[in-house]
Amino acid sequence: MNNQINIAFFAYIIDKITQMCYSFHGDVMKGIDLDKNIEYKHASLRYFSENEHHITRRIKENVLVMVFDGILRFSEDGVPYEVRAGEYQIQKSNCYQTGERASDKPKYLYVHFDAQMTDREEALPFRGTFDYKEAKNLMERLNRLSYEGGSYTEKTMVFFEILLLLCKKKEKLSSARQMVEFVDKSDGKDISLEGLCEYFHFSKNHVINVIKKETGMTPVKYINSVKLKRARYLLEATSDGVENISISCGFSDYSHFYKLFCRETGMSPTEWRSRKQAEPVS
Repeated sequence: MNNQINIAFFAYIIDKITQMCYSFHGDVMKGIDLDKNIEYKHASLRYFSENEHHITRRIKENVLVMVFDGILRFSEDGVPYEVRAGEYQIQKSNCYQTGERASDKPKYLYVHFDAQMTDREEALPFRGTFDYKEAKNLMERLNRLSYEGGSYTEKTMVFFEILLLLCKKKEKLSSARQMVEFVDKSDGKDISLEGLCEYFHFSKNHVINVIKKETGMTPVKYINSVKLKRARYLLEATSDGVENISISCGFSDYSHFYKLFCRETGMSPTEWRSRKQAEPVS
């Protein structure tokens, strides 16, 4: 009787997860196939020390990582990732993981599980955001069950509740908005069209189309506009040399920076700085 109840409960939860993810994640992004079997393995909370690096490994299972403090940095098959507080990511099975850069003292829950990945729209995306206040009790409960010998059924139920929470609708950012904010936060530095495709796991055409629809510009033009905005700020707020500013903003070719700056402002960087510094303070 109990087994029948558990099977029915799991079937209900999986059905709800599938319905919610299908309704609320309109953009195609590789993630968990919710129509296939999902098998919980084990879970734990993890706190990094100062300057600690992610372990180097090839993991056989998928790993859900939910960061609630700091920044976790790692690479999968050479592609670098940062998972910040309030973000989750599914580390994919059979990828080679490394930690070239030190993480920023992250605190997170990790859950090992088996599942199949898919490009279907109803998939749970492999990365996204979550509300820690909503998830806190479930995360702590799953950790406690792991260390206090909770039953496999109970741990699986809590894990499925967490998956259900990740699929909840919350004014979720579109993939275009996520990409634009990603560029904005980095000031456009060390960002390229190819890098966006790798980071968000979209094709070039998809990235170009959604960013152009969001900003009215191609990804390359938008990235350059963000770099130039940073350059204008540094020209006005600092006494650094123009060429040094161009380099710090991610321009490897000064002549290219100069041409773009003149095209956008109608004057050279030096002229723009002189005019700004001559303006009266309001």
